[in-house]
Amino acid sequence: MTGPEIAAVGKAIEVLGQRALAQDEKTRDELLVAAQGTPEFQAAARTAAARIAVKERIKLRLYQPFARMIGVSKAYFEDVFPDEMAARTAHIPDEHMVTPPASVAVPAMQGLSYSFEEADLRELYLNLLTTATDDRRSESAHPAFAEVIKQLSARETTLLNATLSRLSVPAARLDDRADSGGYRVLLSHLIDVRDVLTNEPIEAPLAPLWIDNWERLGLIDVSYQSHLVDEKQYEWVVKRPEYIQFSRAIGVRKLVHTKGMISRTSFGERFIQAVSPPPGFVRPSTVEDAGGHVTLH
Repeated sequence: MTGPEIAAVGKAIEVLGQRALAQDEKTRDELLVAAQGTPEFQAAARTAAARIAVKERIKLRLYQPFARMIGVSKAYFEDVFPDEMAARTAHIPDEHMVTPPASVAVPAMQGLSYSFEEADLRELYLNLLTTATDDRRSESAHPAFAEVIKQLSARETTLLNATLSRLSVPAARLDDRADSGGYRVLLSHLIDVRDVLTNEPIEAPLAPLWIDNWERLGLIDVSYQSHLVDEKQYEWVVKRPEYIQFSRAIGVRKLVHTKGMISRTSFGERFIQAVSPPPGFVRPSTVEDAGGHVTLH
């Protein structure tokens, strides 16, 4: 039983609870036996039984049909995976829980089999499977989404989530302009990455690579021919550490920045909806983002 369930039992037999719960295992077992007839114990038992039933249903509907088709880690898929999926599917009524299509489940579980130790990627796969297991949302779980996750690194998922949560994000390109009017690109895809705790600008050297990857995958569009109308949206550029470094670099003649924007595509919008946590689910606080505590300003 869980702590809250034991607490409910203790409340039901308050005279014994305060003393017995602090004592040895034998005394605690006697307390549980004594409480079996109480409404609180019966409610706790029903809750525990429901959790077990959900876990077993997940094993039957997800693990067993597909695990045989791919190489998987039994230690994860038989023990940890049912618990994680049970927590995510708890909100799905029985009549709406369905076996996800193989076109989604097989690549998702295959991806899980070699990335389950990377918390951020595992989250995306689990949430995608949850979407596919709910017949009210299952059409949103496109088979291509599992392949998209396979082409992401764990470190880039934090910024990707922040980017796709918006319709558009201001971006800038740093150029070295010559008197003749020509220029050379010093840095593309500069975005205002901040420390989520201090709100201070921090460098993200791999962000341009990630943004190119997201554009290649069809999640975003990047343009330097158009930009956001509000000029204040670009005031952060000259305060960025990258801009300051280039402004002091030897050989840079005239540092200018070209305003641009990163726009979420329809495909990207559907992707983030499908891989976001289900309603009411809170990601355990013990899991930290591989990309660090970063956000977009």
